[in-house]
Amino acid sequence: MNTDDGHQRNIIIKLKEKQFPHVFDFKNKKIDVSFLDNPNYIKNAVGNVDYSDFIALPTGLLNGSVLNSLKIDANCEQVNLSVASSFSSLYNNKKIGAVIGASMEEVEPFGETSFTELISIYDKQVKVLNQFADFFIIDKIKTMIDLRAALLSCKKTDKPVLVNIVADRFENTENCAASSLGGLVTAQEMGACGFGFCCDNDENPSEIAAELLKYAKIPLIADLTEKTFSDGNIPKEISTVICRSGNPHSFDKTEVTGIVEHKDDFFIFTHYGNVFFLEADTTEISEPIKCQPNMEEIIYEKCKSSCDILRVEVNSIDDALDFARNSHMSTLPVMFLSENVMALRMALMLYQGTALIDSSTLIPEKELEKMCEKYGAVVY
Repeated sequence: MNTDDGHQRNIIIKLKEKQFPHVFDFKNKKIDVSFLDNPNYIKNAVGNVDYSDFIALPTGLLNGSVLNSLKIDANCEQVNLSVASSFSSLYNNKKIGAVIGASMEEVEPFGETSFTELISIYDKQVKVLNQFADFFIIDKIKTMIDLRAALLSCKKTDKPVLVNIVADRFENTENCAASSLGGLVTAQEMGACGFGFCCDNDENPSEIAAELLKYAKIPLIADLTEKTFSDGNIPKEISTVICRSGNPHSFDKTEVTGIVEHKDDFFIFTHYGNVFFLEADTTEISEPIKCQPNMEEIIYEKCKSSCDILRVEVNSIDDALDFARNSHMSTLPVMFLSENVMALRMALMLYQGTALIDSSTLIPEKELEKMCEKYGAVVY
């Protein structure tokens, strides 16, 4: 889905559940996929899609967590199978995007659901949709936890994954919300193929896009299904737009310039809603702290010191779990020191952001490369 310089933008038509009220009657807690057996029903509800080669399925609200929270008595796998098969067979001349939406789970340490359980919730939906999808869109995500869990799940398919979040321009740690920049950095370091945002408030999307373009290593996306870029004035560096079905939009489809490669002399790391800029020559790393079940005070005191990076020693799975339960207390980016492959892998998976790995580790280089690629970490 890459767009070369001067080529037309990719246009993705995103279908929404509310376009099919007979199928998705959330108010009455019902889903009736039998209406999708009628191609005319789908075509009438969808409208004109001739101006795009890409269609995104109305599956953003169909993960098991949302269905349970809405008290809808429907099997997640069966519903997604019916929806995906109906649309993919009718629009077999289009590239199909499977939409993965936010969960409604409260994840540890803020709730009872573990992060691995959240990934499993996404896995069930992703596995079914993968049979029909040419690419995935992680859509309307608000938290770093959902972003990472959904991305880790979608990456198992080896298909392109786009991330489109609802985000404020600035850092916001409330409810683990991901800022637009934090979301971009995390998504691109974890292997997403594109990143977009939609505004949930009165933020100026052009200003947000300009900020993101300073650090983007992957193509940016404009979501026109929300208020974002409603005036059609989309920066030329944005190569993909997400639209509603119906009549073609009036934005400029050509003269796409693409993103500019950056050669920065600093590193960017994230943790929940925080973004950290670090310079290699001036960064001070803390002495390693050992993990234990109750380490909030240890983390708090260490973060009050003059160091720039919190170094954490993880020698076992229990260490990784202990730190994960307390990591929200850190106001600094984290570096993991470990000689245990499984412990380090667990620590990186549970860390809600992009972390560093202490280069003094004796873990083989190939193992470290795999972990860095999967979790967006950096050996330092």
